[in-house]
Amino acid sequence: WPRVGMASIPSSFVPSLAAAVTAVAAVVTANVARKEKKKKSFEAKREVSPNSETVFIMVSGDRSQVGKSSVCLGLLGSLLETGIATPQQIAYIKPATQCEKPTLISKFCRSRNIQSMPIGPVVYFSGFTRSFLNGKQPSSNVLLDKIFAAVKKISQGKKYVIVDGVGYPAVGSITGTSNAQIAAKLNVPVVLVGGKGVGNAVDSTNLNTAYFNSFGVSVLGSIFNKLPEEGYYSRVKCKEAVESYYNQFKPNHRIYGFIPEIKELVGANKKPSAPSSEERAPGKQTNKQLKASDDVRMTKSEAAVAEILIKLFMKFVDVESIVQDAKPTVFSDDNDEGKDASPLTSEKALVKDQQDEGKQDIVSRDEIEEIARCEGGSGG
Repeated sequence: WPRVGMASIPSSFVPSLAAAVTAVAAVVTANVARKEKKKKSFEAKREVSPNSETVFIMVSGDRSQVGKSSVCLGLLGSLLETGIATPQQIAYIKPATQCEKPTLISKFCRSRNIQSMPIGPVVYFSGFTRSFLNGKQPSSNVLLDKIFAAVKKISQGKKYVIVDGVGYPAVGSITGTSNAQIAAKLNVPVVLVGGKGVGNAVDSTNLNTAYFNSFGVSVLGSIFNKLPEEGYYSRVKCKEAVESYYNQFKPNHRIYGFIPEIKELVGANKKPSAPSSEERAPGKQTNKQLKASDDVRMTKSEAAVAEILIKLFMKFVDVESIVQDAKPTVFSDDNDEGKDASPLTSEKALVKDQQDEGKQDIVSRDEIEEIARCEGGSGG
């Protein structure tokens, strides 16, 4: 290639080139400033308030089946076992879900008298997303308002509230109710759950952290789950490599722990559940499938599994640091963070949205699921 100097560039081209460079620089600067403003705004709203002493922690996974609910159970159990909180001081909620069957964590909360809502206001039942796109479901803002109200209600008088995510961070984005949009709505920080490995574990964590950050949500750090004790991807080897990366390149992203595989947990949520309450006693309502919201408690074997999980969680996860990093959140209707995606609304605005919802041509869940079944649908 011939060497080109400034003298060979037409003089008329230089100003336009300079203008283009200036324009690009301005856009980059504006984007950086916008992200920094969002971050500062989020952190400022999480300062300790004299009227709010509740610590909210959202647990989200970098993929489905990575063990989010197990981590939630580990957190709840650790808070109890260490004496940081009593059952009356903590709560658990899964604001959006795809699975409504009883799970180990829903049974644990029932058995330990922890206030819980394992099935929140938003359920991605079969046909839900298509009916949303067809205008047969409430708007994104209305759905988020319902989540906000449910979390606010369950947090009353609580010291700690664990918010369980669904799938991976972007699940629900089609209806404007992804994990990131929910976290932005609630103004709560996130702890990410990752899997085994090194490259994939770090890459997935960085990708999902960026997704949360794009909504102005703070990701405190990560817990890596289901690591084998032997082999190339053993817990010790992965721990050394992953911590090396974050210490060198992202020291502000906390690494809270690496949990080994727990063979007793395999299939724990697939075991049949027995009713625990009089309403669900044998011979009554036998045609109805049990749900996580029903009074279903742990069996002795399930209680033993939960105990193993909690003990290992306390051994391999820095629970104290998670609690310290997740400062009390100012949970207020006045919060205006996240306007681009899901604005928090005042009580008056919420009433208006509910009135607007009443004018929508909402189709019943039974009807939507029946249509989906007939057409071969199996998911949301």
